[in-house]
Amino acid sequence: MSTDLVTVGVDATAAEAAIRMLETGVNSVLVVDEAGRLEGVLTGTDFLTLVRENDPEDRTPVGTCMTTDVVTASRTDSIAALTALTEGQYTHVPVTDDERVVVGMLSTTDLTRRLAGERQRKR
Repeated sequence: MSTDLVTVGVDATAAEAAIRMLETGVNSVLVVDEAGRLEGVLTGTDFLTLVRENDPEDRTPVGTCMTTDVVTASRTDSIAALTALTEGQYTHVPVTDDERVVVGMLSTTDLTRRLAGERQRKR
């Protein structure tokens, strides 16, 4: 999982979140409260909806367009248990601790890298 997380506060505007995404080259940002607890995820797909329905330069709060029913994982979950990733429903899954504080982000790229590393070691 990645631990270099891109986050915005729940009071950030969509324009601010878009700038963070462009600056860091990510397809999603984690929306967290002051304690770092996960409130939602704002994805590229969420932005498509936002642009279609609004002016992307407006002051729309991320809280109105983020995904709030977020599938998460814990550090102790097995890869096999992450059906949301392995069945292709999502490309990123936030990793949280017992208090929903974000500690990482697991992506399909991470899984691919892991699988490739295991196959290299078997050779």
